[in-house]
Parts: sequence; structure tokens; C-alpha cells
Amino acid sequence: MEIESRNSSQKCKYCDCLVDDVDLDSLQCHECKMYVHVKCLKRGAVPGGLVADVFFQFTCCHCSPRGNEQFIRDKMPWLQAILLVLYHMQTRSPGLARKGYFHWKIHIAAFIDRNWDILFRKDFKRKKKWMGTVSGTLSHYSPHFFKSGTAVFNEQGWWTLTYPKLAPNVIVQLNTELMSEKQKLRETKLTIDDTQLLKGILLTKPYVTEEMLQITKTHDAPETEEVYVQTVKNSQKKKRFLLPTIASLSIPLPKRVKKTHKTDLQSKLLKKLSKSSVEDKIVETENVVKPAKFLDPMCHYNTSLDEYSCVRSLSMKVRLTGTVRKEPILSPYTSIYLPPYIRRDSKIRPSWLQLMDELKAKVHRSVPNWELPKRLPLDFVYIQPEHIPAINSLCNQFFWTGIDVSDTLRYPDFSCVVLYGKLIVAFAFVIPDVKFNECYISFIFTRPGWRKCGIAKFMLYHLIQTSLGRDITLHVSISNSALFLYQKFGFKVETVVLDFYNRYLRDDTRESKHAFFCRLER
Repeated sequence: MEIESRNSSQKCKYCDCLVDDVDLDSLQCHECKMYVHVKCLKRGAVPGGLVADVFFQFTCCHCSPRGNEQFIRDKMPWLQAILLVLYHMQTRSPGLARKGYFHWKIHIAAFIDRNWDILFRKDFKRKKKWMGTVSGTLSHYSPHFFKSGTAVFNEQGWWTLTYPKLAPNVIVQLNTELMSEKQKLRETKLTIDDTQLLKGILLTKPYVTEEMLQITKTHDAPETEEVYVQTVKNSQKKKRFLLPTIASLSIPLPKRVKKTHKTDLQSKLLKKLSKSSVEDKIVETENVVKPAKFLDPMCHYNTSLDEYSCVRSLSMKVRLTGTVRKEPILSPYTSIYLPPYIRRDSKIRPSWLQLMDELKAKVHRSVPNWELPKRLPLDFVYIQPEHIPAINSLCNQFFWTGIDVSDTLRYPDFSCVVLYGKLIVAFAFVIPDVKFNECYISFIFTRPGWRKCGIAKFMLYHLIQTSLGRDITLHVSISNSALFLYQKFGFKVETVVLDFYNRYLRDDTRESKHAFFCRLER
């Protein structure tokens, strides 16, 4: 597809709305050269349903001799295909990512393998070593368009987009301009670094922000993997002091100190300091405190979204117990109001509550006319921002570290959180539209002591009901007994994925790292 600069007054042929210069949801008719929004297409979407996939030779229904829309796939270079795959996965399958990064073989190559007929033309031959081409393309266009996760995870193979907010067709146009500028420099025999050349091209674009230029600056001086590893190790050894130390106060120590405890020496020196000088030091250090690590599993406000990190200002009681909303919830995904409760159940009796009742009866057995207090119901609700910290902590404790489910707030319709009072006892999430007409269950969890009483069964039933008309897929360890629950609802094992959890679970885990890929067909 040839990408041309669009006139600011260009309108959609179907709806007469303006088409932006970097609009990722518009196609240009091959005959009349008019643009059409993807959402305005008569068929509802492009073939394959990939996000921002505009790489077609498109003919609108007005110009087509048959009166229907026609799509002919353009020739897809590997750069173009990988950009499209990464952009689609970061938009539709963020739960599969590891801190925003996808593995080149587990995620990218596997997605290309499953959707080969959608991405490429029929005359494009699949070579035996095409997977190596994927890895080579990622390395070749790094760090201009792909960013490696070696510095983040201290291991190779994890990649993300350098400019995640730019659509694939825009990045393809940037690469075309970069190649053209490099050819001009060869003719004039000038040498300019590719990074500086790309930054110069970006400065001429109206959609460039300061954040994008900052990303470019971080790659001006590329480092080797050994330097990355050494930097990570050194940063872990550094100590951070939030309060002034004895050395920072510039107080001369006595020449000879015999058998004086360190705390005694500190107390004597601090007494000699004026109160104002100590306060000045504390104020200065508070100004340079680094922002909180939202993905640190030890943080009680463990969330990557700044707008939801305000819970750190709440009291400890509220942090532990959370809050319960009684007003309807507006879903940003479907723009409909969701009820505050999915279901309220007072009949389910988990083994943990039974044990607590027995302990209460045992303690109060000598109290005459004592009666067991009324038990709270179990509330099945949609996910809310105040649930994120506790759910992230549970995921880091029972699954693996680095999990952040903040993205589920974008589609709360496809979630279920179970509360006992204000304690989160279970949760389940499904990612909508990971593929055309397909959803994916990312997490389903119930606390120990609250299992085998129907909680997980209802959560799974609710997720299935929210995804009517679409296939639902999931991965489950081959040693996990939850497989029998999935089979009761009609899930069938499609493939066995060897070492699926190898990069997530610890080496000392008892769970098998092989997984069944199950599908519920509709």
C-alpha cells in the first residue's frame, strides 16, 4: 500500500467525517482515491480483523463493478508484518505481554504461524527457516522501530515497539523516508548516524511529541548486552538513603573511639546539630526521592497506571479492606453502564468460613445464649481501580512476579471479582477480541480455603456468557486440576504447548511447565 500525505480536508466517503493524517483506521480506494474509515466498511472490518491493518488494495462499493467492497492483500515485507503483529498484540492482547514486551518466538512467531494466510498473499512461500527471519528483522531494525528488553529482563528475546502510539503504516512511511535520506547522503558522500537522521525526520512530522523524541534520545548511544547486564547488577547494589547519614552531615568524628556503639555515637552527634539544620537536610532529600516502582510486587499500590496509584495516600485500613461501589459503572470498552453487582450469594459456604465458624463457637462455648453472627454474602462484582493493588499482589504471590492487571480496567465487562465484605477471594478475566471472533482467558484464581464450593464455576460461567458468539481459548498447566472444570463447560484440548510456563514459573515450582491449549468453540 502506497502511503501518501493526506489533505487536512479529506473526508470519509461513507460518513463524510474528516480523516486525520495519521488515522490508523482508514483505507484509500484504489479507483476514486477517496478514504473510508474501517468502522464504516459495509462488512464491519477488514479481512482478518487485525488492528490498524490497512495494507490492502481496497475498492469501495461504489467503484466496484459488483457493488461490494474488494480487498486484495499488498505484498507484506517482514518489517511490515512484524509491526502489524506487535501493534495488534499490544492493543488486543496486553495480558500476554511481560511488562509490555513480547517474546519473539512464543508470541510473535507463533502469532504469525497461526495467521499466515491472513498476513501474506497466497503466492508468498513459507521457507523452512522463516522464524530466523523474524528474529533477524527485529535485530536489524533495532533500536529505530523495535526496542529490546535485554536491559529490563537481563535476557534476550523480548521485544516491543519503540513508538507504540504510531500505527504500522506511519512507521512504514518513516522507514521509507529514512531509506531515501540515506541514499541521498551516499550520493553526497556524507556520513550521519541513522538515529540522528531518523530524529530529523520525526521533527518534521506534526504528530511527533516530546515523549517520542525522548525515546529516540535513549538510543543515541547504543550499548552492548554486557554493558546492560553490568548496569543492572550495579544498580541493584546501590543503597538509597531517604534520611541524612552521619557522613552527609560533614561533622568531624573523634580521632579515637574505643568500644563505642554506633548508635550511641550517632545520638551524640545528632544532639550537637541544630533542629533547623536537620530539617533542611530532610527537606532536601525529600525533593530528590525517586518515584515509586509501581510494578514492584512489594508495593501495596502495585499498579502501572498513575491515575490509579492514588491509593497510596489512603489510610492503611482502606488499603487492606478496599471500598465497595454502589453506583453503576461506565465501561470504557462498550460505553454502557454496568450494575454494581453481578450476583450476591449467601448460600455458598467455603471451608475457610466453616473453620472460622467452628473457632468462634469453640471460643464462645461458655457464653450462655451466644449465637453465631450472621455471615456476610459473597459479592460478585466487576473490576474497579481499588481492586488492582490486591489482585496484583495475589498474582505475584500465587503466579509469578511482574504481573499487572491494570489493563483489565479498559474492558471491565469481561471481568469478575469476588468479595467477602471487602476481601478479594477470587477473580477472573477474559481478554476480548485477541483474534477475529476469539477471546482469551488470561487469569482465573480462587484463594486457598475458598475453593471447591462453586465460586470458580460461576466466574467461568459469567465470562462465557459475556463472550457469546465468540470462541474462548486459554492455557492451563497439564498438572492443574482446573482442566476438569474447563472440560465440564465444553473446553477441548487443541494442542500441547511444551515449556509454555518456562519463562514465567520458578524452577522450584511443583506445577508442570507444559500447558494444554484449550478452546471452547461456538
